[in-house]
Amino acid sequence: MTEAYFEPLGTDDGWEVFRATPHTVSAWGPDLQHGAPPSAILTRAMDRLDPSEETRIARVAVDLLGPVPLGELRTRARVTRPGRRIQLVESELEARGRIVARASAWRMLVSDTAEVEQTLDQPRQLPGADHNSEFFNRWTSGYIDSLEIRGAEDGTVWARPTLPLVAGEETTPAEHVMCVADIANGVGAVLEPHEWRFLNTDVVTHLHRRPVGQWIGVTARASIGPDGVGATTGTLFDEVGAIGHTLQALLIERV
Repeated sequence: MTEAYFEPLGTDDGWEVFRATPHTVSAWGPDLQHGAPPSAILTRAMDRLDPSEETRIARVAVDLLGPVPLGELRTRARVTRPGRRIQLVESELEARGRIVARASAWRMLVSDTAEVEQTLDQPRQLPGADHNSEFFNRWTSGYIDSLEIRGAEDGTVWARPTLPLVAGEETTPAEHVMCVADIANGVGAVLEPHEWRFLNTDVVTHLHRRPVGQWIGVTARASIGPDGVGATTGTLFDEVGAIGHTLQALLIERV
């Protein structure tokens, strides 16, 4: 097995072609991917389209249009709102002849605002050992098993991918965050997964700061409505402090 989430297979008429490895497998089923790898490969397409040191991704919104299968798939991206200070970039993921996921990202001009830097979220400390990640020990998959996970006593779950996103490549900071952000649904779970499915149809991630280092901390809370719909809100951290927030819509079903 290729020791990465995706194996590059070249290009085809403007598309980049990949093979999704078993490391992408979801806990919801052996033939579909967890939401994080598709989110990250879509982010990769946008992050590497006409890259510039003068801009960076500030928000990624991913819509999962259906089950994302293993095997061969392909991505492409385009700038839909060009600009020197603000750009909107979009990407799509195709598998078996259909679009299975789409994403958009705002890229913004970077400048020095260190003197007014602030966040309401207090830093969280990476624990030296795992204290509280029992949920992920019980609910495993190829993707979850690819993460090094440490649960902190304050409820933060810290995760570090042990694999690159694409074989032979160095993962960028934005890609790295999106390799982890989708676990907020599990971190904030309030239902027993053997009794209920709580499938997220999207993940929206705002990044007010680039991450530093390899560990991403996630705190999250889920709200469940009375009619089969829910939402998970989360905060993302690195070892320095908060880096952003996530939001996911949930479809709630009995198993």
